[in-house]
Amino acid sequence: MRFANCGHNPPFLVHTNGTEERLGATATVLGLFESWQSCIYEIQVDTGDVLVIYTDGVTEANNSAGEEFGESRLLETIRACMALPVSQMVDAILAAALKFSEGEMRDDLTLVVARGE
Repeated sequence: MRFANCGHNPPFLVHTNGTEERLGATATVLGLFESWQSCIYEIQVDTGDVLVIYTDGVTEANNSAGEEFGESRLLETIRACMALPVSQMVDAILAAALKFSEGEMRDDLTLVVARGE
C-alpha cells in the first residue's frame, strides 16, 4: 500500500500477529504553506492485517475525570475485535470511545477501517 500523511493522526496498521505500525507523517500540513512537498511511503499489507485511519475526535474523547481515550485504548480495542468483520470493528471502536466518554462526544470523529485481502 502506498500512503501519504500530511499532518493527521498516524493511522495504525495492525498485523494479524498483534504488532502494529504507525503510519507517520510524510509531510507537513497540506495547504498552509506556499512551497510544499510530500513523500509517498510504501508498506506491506498482508491478508488479515487491519488498517485504522482516525481523527483526533476518537483518541481525544474525554471521560468525566478529563482522561483521553488515547491511542493505547484505541489499539487495545482494535486488537480485541480483529476477528470481527470490518463494519463491526467500526461499530466496536466507536462504541468503546462513546462508552469511555460517558456518551458525550465533544469533537467530530472520522474512522476508516480496512482489512488486507
